Amino acid sequence: MRKSIALFALFGLIALGVAAFAVAENTSANKKSAIAAVARNYMDAYYTADAGRMQQTLHPEFHKRTLRTVDGQLEITEDSVQSMLEGVRRGTGKTVPAAERVQKIEVLDVYKDAASVKVVTGRWIDYMHLSKSNGEWRVLDVVLQYTRK
Repeated sequence: MRKSIALFALFGLIALGVAAFAVAENTSANKKSAIAAVARNYMDAYYTADAGRMQQTLHPEFHKRTLRTVDGQLEITEDSVQSMLEGVRRGTGKTVPAAERVQKIEVLDVYKDAASVKVVTGRWIDYMHLSKSNGEWRVLDVVLQYTRK
């Protein structure tokens, strides 16, 4: 009888462990999906010149650095929330052909309120760091590296 109770308890604990793991995996998948959606919205706002949509994706402390090699020298330009929104309003993203737009969005890591995302396009790679602001994922930092010369 004791063995039956012990065996029953063991199976119960295993079932609880499997259920907890499944819930954790589902929560992780949901987080990654929400993070990837913010990265997609950021890119789509750029391509459609939608400054309102872009502003919704940006963390209040947003900064972007663009890396370019010119005559063998690395040049770094920076954008703030304001300059990013001004650039989006100018509509430069509209000139990027559809075939050279987002090819892949990969959530690299998530830990508590921080996430790293890699966005690959036909012209550049964006390395994004996202953070939560008022309970919502927002783009905090971007480093853009051009892949063309």
